[in-house]
Amino acid sequence: MRKLYYGRISTTDGQTSASQYEDARQRGIAENDVFIDEGVSGYHVPPEAREKWRMVEHDLRHSGILVVRWLDRISRRYDELHKTMRRLMELGVRVECTLNGMSFDGKAVDPIEKATRDAVLAFMAAQGEADYRNRAEMQKRGVELAKAAGKYSGRQRVSDYDAIKAWRAEHGASIKETAEHFGIGTATVKRACAEQSM
Repeated sequence: MRKLYYGRISTTDGQTSASQYEDARQRGIAENDVFIDEGVSGYHVPPEAREKWRMVEHDLRHSGILVVRWLDRISRRYDELHKTMRRLMELGVRVECTLNGMSFDGKAVDPIEKATRDAVLAFMAAQGEADYRNRAEMQKRGVELAKAAGKYSGRQRVSDYDAIKAWRAEHGASIKETAEHFGIGTATVKRACAEQSM
């Protein structure tokens, strides 16, 4: 049975997918069975609009096991997560979460087991969206307070785009090689290179 790992990081400034690759490795999942969308919001970008997620769903169209760190890697929106998980369940996919060992089995046949699975799923989907909204609201308040106190200068870029572009050009490196050299995500390298051509 096919076993895949799906990961997602919202931003590549200061974050990398390394911990999710390690999470997959510890579970014996080969690197070519790991799919990670980088620089993709779990709230603003639906799963079906993500390149790597579409590959996951394609590979699991005949059932299998999907491993994720937590359900919010799939989506942070209640309706989207619920709809996506329902689709996976109908395909007979088992979704396993490494954060706490919870699993959601699409092959469950016992009505109590299915009801329990669906109730927990509904709660977790609601919690994921509530958590995102709460953090966004707290960040907004913090920025407003900092602005009022004259202490807000905006978000600072973590990566030096000029250094990234220069190293890549000097070494004729690929985007992936450049990302690995700097310990950043490929999306950051792409942004740095796009800035060069503006």
